[in-house]
Amino acid sequence: MYAKGDTVDFQLGTDPKADPKRAQAVLGDFRLSIGDPLGKGPVAVLYRPIASEKHPRSFYSGTVKNGYEMQSVEVVKDAKIVVKVDKVGRAYVVEASIPLAALALSPATGLKLSGDLGATYGNPAGDDTVVRSHWSNQATDFVADEVWELTLEPKNWGILGFE
Repeated sequence: MYAKGDTVDFQLGTDPKADPKRAQAVLGDFRLSIGDPLGKGPVAVLYRPIASEKHPRSFYSGTVKNGYEMQSVEVVKDAKIVVKVDKVGRAYVVEASIPLAALALSPATGLKLSGDLGATYGNPAGDDTVVRSHWSNQATDFVADEVWELTLEPKNWGILGFE
């Protein structure tokens, strides 16, 4: 998902009692990434480092040889995704409808959770990620290792509120 850029990324901690400055992910933290890793159309993939329901995957790279384990990695089957590309303006818009049940999220007025929004961008050939940018996490300049890009960093998230 992160090797070739052009992904949209949403990270959220669904436990309002979790320390917002925690260094490690806890139960309820997830990363939802939307991209087209196989060239067959956009998909939403839900990554949970800690999960009640296990669908484990390990990720390896040149710098993370022992692997980075996600206790659950699943494609969100009921996601509805529309991508509009403006090649002239070199822009795109991603509209996604993700079932809240898939995220185990119950928003309520006044609820505040830690999270982040961002994107990765590929080079013109579409064969390498060259830029990663997020709303809150400013430590996103390292794009040479997909495992590091996949790792959740809750201490760098901002606060998202529901109205």
